[in-house]
Amino acid sequence: MSRHRPISIFSLGITLALLLGWFECIQARHSLFDCNVQYKCSGEKEYVWATDEERCHIIHNRCLLKVEQCARRNQGKSELVETDRETCKQNCEKVCMRNFEPVCAQFFQEEYITFSNECEMRNYMCTHERAYSYYAIGECVESPSSN
Repeated sequence: MSRHRPISIFSLGITLALLLGWFECIQARHSLFDCNVQYKCSGEKEYVWATDEERCHIIHNRCLLKVEQCARRNQGKSELVETDRETCKQNCEKVCMRNFEPVCAQFFQEEYITFSNECEMRNYMCTHERAYSYYAIGECVESPSSN
């Protein structure tokens, strides 16, 4: 007679949370890809300042703002509200957890930098007034720098 160990609700909850997180990540990347295809943007540097409920975002140009808005709509997030530099900078830095969940950001057609987490990346972008053109979960493997 074999004994089966019952699956705990905790284990089931963790598994479900990981699957949902994976699905959201895949959906977000697919959404951004679709939006990038929809809008063909140039590399023209004309920063646009915008906010969401939490913080300031610096977007490289108006076309890329449209890409970001498209992706946010597709992900069920609120759209960014365009504002001026001074207003935006008031919500620049947030207190970040000290968790190590590395992200790699490429600053528009320039260097790649690995940050310890997304919050640290967003603080850096805002305080240094730099817009990213790409970021991904994990450490940078191309032209890495560290922050």
